[in-house]
Parts: sequence; C-alpha cells; structure tokens
Amino acid sequence: SSPALVAGQMVGVTDQGGVYRFPSLPSGVYSVKLELAGFRTVVRENIVVSVGQTTPVDLTLEVATVAETVTVTGGSPVVDTTSANVNVILSQDLLQKTPGGRDIWSLVEYKVPGLISSRPDVGGTAGGLQGGMTARGTPNSQNVQFLNGINVGDPAAVGFAGYYYDYDAFEEIQVSTGAHDISVPSSGVFLNMTTKTGGDRWSGKAGFFWEGEETQSRNVDDRLLDFGFRPETNSVDFVSDVSIQAGGPLVRNKVRFFGSFRDWRVHVNVPAAFSELVLDETNITSGLGNVTWQVDDDNRFTGFYTRQYYKKPNRFLGSSALFTSESNSNEDDVFDIVQALWNSVLSPDLFLDARLSYNRIFFPLYFNGRDQSLLDLSTGIRTRNAASEQIFIRNRLQASATFNYFVDRALGGRHEIRFGVDHAHMPTSTEVHRWDDLEVAYRSATNTPVRVTLFNTPVQSKATLDVTALFLQDSYTVGRVTLTGGLRWERVENYLPEQSSPPSRWFPDLQRSFPAVRDIINWKTLGPRVSAVYDLFGAGRTALKFSAGRYYYMISTGTVNAVNPNFSVSAEYAWNDRNGDLRFQEGEQVGTPVVSGGLTTSFDPGFDRPFTDEIAAGVDHELLPNV
Repeated sequence: SSPALVAGQMVGVTDQGGVYRFPSLPSGVYSVKLELAGFRTVVRENIVVSVGQTTPVDLTLEVATVAETVTVTGGSPVVDTTSANVNVILSQDLLQKTPGGRDIWSLVEYKVPGLISSRPDVGGTAGGLQGGMTARGTPNSQNVQFLNGINVGDPAAVGFAGYYYDYDAFEEIQVSTGAHDISVPSSGVFLNMTTKTGGDRWSGKAGFFWEGEETQSRNVDDRLLDFGFRPETNSVDFVSDVSIQAGGPLVRNKVRFFGSFRDWRVHVNVPAAFSELVLDETNITSGLGNVTWQVDDDNRFTGFYTRQYYKKPNRFLGSSALFTSESNSNEDDVFDIVQALWNSVLSPDLFLDARLSYNRIFFPLYFNGRDQSLLDLSTGIRTRNAASEQIFIRNRLQASATFNYFVDRALGGRHEIRFGVDHAHMPTSTEVHRWDDLEVAYRSATNTPVRVTLFNTPVQSKATLDVTALFLQDSYTVGRVTLTGGLRWERVENYLPEQSSPPSRWFPDLQRSFPAVRDIINWKTLGPRVSAVYDLFGAGRTALKFSAGRYYYMISTGTVNAVNPNFSVSAEYAWNDRNGDLRFQEGEQVGTPVVSGGLTTSFDPGFDRPFTDEIAAGVDHELLPNV
C-alpha cells in the first residue's frame, strides 16, 4: 500500500518459495503487509521504491499464539542486489532541497559522480541552452533521455533533448553511467525521468524564484578594467522562474490528474559587434497534464501531454561577438510530447509494459533583419541580416512493448525473463532561405566591395531514420548470486525520402525534385550484455558487482544528408557595386563564377557500425541507513 498507488493498495499471493513481485510500481514510499493463518502478521513500513531499480524486502513469519501484528521498523533497502547498473537516484528531496540551477543539465553536473558537463552553470544563468554530458569517455552523442520510460531524444541533435523539462514536475530521476539495462540502446549517460501523477488527495504547490541586480556582486578590479573588461558585460539582467502545480483524484481510487505550468526566463547581457551590449533573452513557457486511470486490479493507463514555447530572439549573440542584433537569428520554437502508457498484469507470472510516444520539434531560426546579409572580410563581422534563415521540423514516433516473465524454479534457481521490441520512426526536414537568395561581402579597411555569392535557395531537404530493436534477457538467481545475460538486436536504416524544393531564382535549370533513396545506411547488429551480482553477507547491505557489454552507436537522422542531392549550391562572383550602396543589383556580378555544391561524399559499403565495449566491476555497500 502507498499514496503513490491510484487504487491505494495491491494484493498478491506468494509462490511456494515465499516470493512475490510487484512490477512497475510508481516511485514512492510503501508499506508491505504479510499475513498467513496461524502466523503473526508482519508489516514493514517506509520502504522507498525508486525508478529503474528493484527493491528487495525480506520478511519472516513466526507462529502466533494469539492474533497479533508485528510492525517492522528500520531503514529502506538502498542496495539493489539484483542489478549491476551504475546509477544515482535524484529524489524529490534532492531536487528541491539542494542549491543549483533549476534545470536537468545543471542538476546532474553537481549530483552525479563521474559525470562531466560542458556547460558549468552559475546561479541558473546558463539555463537558456542545453549542455553536453560525458561519462567514462563516451561522447554526448551517445546519451539517452527517457521521459516516463520512453525515449524523447532529439533525432537530429542526437544525445540532446527536444524539450526543456519542467523541473518541478519531476517525481524522480535515475541517472545511469554504466552497465545499462538491456532496454537502453547506447553506452552514454542515461536519464530516466518520471513525472508526478497526483496523490491520493488534492494538493498543489507554487514557487517563484528571482535573481536580479540586487542579488549580484562584482569582482572586477582595476587590473581587469585596464584590460578593457566592462563590468556590465555578461551581467545578469534577471532570471525568473514561476511554477504552479496541482494534482489529486478525479475519481477516488480510480483516476488521478496532475497538471503543471512553468514560466522561466533567463536574461543575460552579452557583448556584440561594435561594443554593443545586447540582451540575450530566453523565455520558456510550458504546461503539461498527466492522467492515470486504474482500469482494474491488473491494468493501468496513463495519458500525458505537454506543450512548450521557447523564444530566444538573439540566438547566437551569447556565443560570438561577430553579430549584430539584425544579423543574428530569432529562435521561436514549439515542442510537443504526447504519450500513452499501458501496464498490465497478464497472469501471476507475466507482466506487460507498453508505451507510445510522439514528439514534435518545430525549431525555426528566423531572420531578424530585412536586408541582404553583408559580411565584412576585414573584421569578420556580419551586419544587416543573418546569412540564412532555417526552419527545422523533427518528429519522433516511439513505440515499445516489454514483457516480464517470472519462472519460480528452473535449473536450481529463479528466473526473470525480459523480452520486448522497441521501434522509432524519425522523419526530419530542413528548410533554408536567404535574403534575396544571396550574400555580399566587402572590406571595411578599404571600403571596397569584394564578392557576391548567389544561392539555389529556397532548399527543402528531408531525411528519415528508422530504428527497430528486439531484446531478450534472463536474470537467474540462485542463493545470493544473480546472473544476468541478454542480447539486443537492432536494425538501423537511415534514408532519404522523396523530396523537392521550390523553383530557384538564380539556378532555374537545376534539378529540384528527387526520388527516394533507401538503404544508404542499413545496419543489423547484435550486442551481448552480461552481469553478475553477489550479496556478500546475505543481508542485502553489501553487493559485489561485475558487468560487460557491447553498445552500438546511435546516429543522427541527418547523417545521410552528406549524400543528399537536394543540397545547397552557390556561385561566387566578383562584385562591381556600381552605385556604391553595398547592395547587390542583378548585373553587378563580374567574371567567371566559382560554383560550389555537388555530391563529393559517399558511404563505404563496408562501413561498419561503431561500438563501445564496456567492462565494469564494483561494490555497493550500505554504510548506514539511507547512505
């Protein structure tokens, strides 16, 4: 029983060996009651169940002379004696009661041993962009992010998320850095995040966080001022975070709801070209809803939806002082995630966990200017407009089904057999525009025009990645030893669907429509994983762990764009700016053009899929309760 359960409690009957499993429990604090006629009833309280872990609880029944109940007190088990997974559980207490930036990337930077972040965060001021994470030498591109048990990673920026998570909506986060479960595809950092589902009574929370001029200090001394350092540069204008949540039962012991709203703003002053000080502002507004329906004792359905608006009007000013406000890009994103989750106890020995998720990333980088882009070759500074406007649309349809089958006794021990399928369909498109379909360049040192480059824009290119995985794993427990062995088979196809671009102003005779090209990359791989865990003293407090496995690399949807015939083509001419207005008019191009573009890349037919082999050994020991 637990407030985390929609129905309040679950009931089962142990097997002949006295074992029973409650699969796929929501994170929370539980009580377990064990009762049998003629024996004292035993109650074990305050058992903490965390995401992605097995929590073993051993209870002993004694013959009763009279009807009585014995309540067992003590700390909750903290050592998982069934899995070699290397992980840290970020609980609700840790999320809310320790200092740090209010986003997942700054959170893991300080809370997960062995994890290195590419984006140190000071006071939450880096919250407007994601950071890279590495552990054990594996690059960020091999990181995996699950939300409510299913992959929500960006299919084009592989290893990153297609969403800025609502920090206060988390129930718990599992961060794994090694010896991953067979359902995890790669060897990088694995984030397994679960959102709140609402409690057994209605409750809510509101928070407001603020950082401004009054909460900052300066450490700029005279020596730095002599070097030209400006104290106001990179100062924080303000950081604000408004968060509101509410949840509770819609139908008691049957249906629960949780909703959350967040308005998060990070405004930092940054240097731009010509010593201009520009506000790099990020404004993120999001809302989500989560409905959990306990259909009956054996079946549970969860529906989840979130939408987020991400606005960053000066996208690149924070990373380079070679832009002006007009030549920078205006990012105006919309992110959607829809999920449906189904948990079913098919029999006392068979459990089903099915999940379906649809992610849509609308990621445009619009023009800020209204003129031809002008590049100063003397300084590298671009003015008047960005070089191009890009509109990215990235979709991810992910479906998975995992079965757990328990065998009470075979080959002298117990077996937990896991098998399942995971499929992802990830189509992406990129649309590129240029103002007047050209770019001009000059030298300010001599005030002379140099060149004009004409492009075949607009270009609309597409690429798709399909990944199908089948996996099988057996965890065999005999005495104090658990041996686990599994295989993960994957088929990865990266291809170019049928596509076309609108007519081109400067290249009217260029091909604009292209048929589909399949099997550009088509890998089929089989990766083994094994582990052994030994409960050293049989008390569940010390476990020796060993694991080994092969993890194949994930690739970006855009990998095949290297051979996409629907690409950018340009012709560079000398420029005779006859009227001296530093704006190109047709007829001002001079000489023979230098034409760029065309396919110069191909994939070697023998190009094998990269992989990482990992071997890990360690010991987990409970030093004292909950540590």
